[in-house]
Amino acid sequence: MRVFLWIVLIVCIIAAGIFGYFLFYEIIVDRQSQSFFDNMSTRVETRQREWAHNPEVEEAIGNGNMAGFVPRQVDDWVPFLDFDALSEQYPGIVGWIELEDSPINFPVMQWTNNSFFLNHLPDGTPNRSGSIYLDYRNEHDFSDEIVLIFGHHFSRTDAMFSYLRHYRHQVFFDENPVIYLYTPYADYALLVFSVNLAHAVNDHPPLSFVDDADFAEYVRRIRSRSLIQSDVEVNPGDRIVSLVTCQLDFAEARLLVFGKLVRLGGLDVAPTVIS
Repeated sequence: MRVFLWIVLIVCIIAAGIFGYFLFYEIIVDRQSQSFFDNMSTRVETRQREWAHNPEVEEAIGNGNMAGFVPRQVDDWVPFLDFDALSEQYPGIVGWIELEDSPINFPVMQWTNNSFFLNHLPDGTPNRSGSIYLDYRNEHDFSDEIVLIFGHHFSRTDAMFSYLRHYRHQVFFDENPVIYLYTPYADYALLVFSVNLAHAVNDHPPLSFVDDADFAEYVRRIRSRSLIQSDVEVNPGDRIVSLVTCQLDFAEARLLVFGKLVRLGGLDVAPTVIS
């Protein structure tokens, strides 16, 4: 009996040690990731926002005033971020996403697949937190009808796209109806219009639409299942961005935050290079 108890004690000690090791490892990795992004954001050169008037965005915000808003003509626009300098250090960078007064303030990366930035930081360092990244099948200038941007969810922190879980609540949406997306070519507002809890495979957003009727039907369907109510109008010809992250509600659960892409200033898409 005594031998049995000693064996049980040893097994428990080993199990506790293994659990402690992995917990400590996760803490170290998470801190490494957070330190990287904090350091990156403080070293990024920002310029004064130079946005043309956009009544639709002002109405979506609700009070008619936009933080940092400066009335400018589109031709006077310059990038809010120095993407030339950023791309020298981080070749996969295609944009920057920000939800003001929140932890979401990250570069948007893109690679030749959707696996690399799932577990690598923007500089290529392996890390389970990964990066926020654009679907490799999307154009790098966000010019597709529907754009997919992915980020991890962690249940115990607000790291990466974890903070998006607050969009499951109407009150939070009412206070945060706009997410900003900066690119080398233009600055955009994402006017959130639908938030869906979906299955990763069965409800995965399409990459394109057959025609305007197909587009309209998809918008109708996701709005009918939305966790929040929004007055933002979405019509054929508009571009949609879907922010995608995991949830724990059921196996393969995903949270999809849909926003209408509205240009605030800039060229809108990558300029055509004529050779």
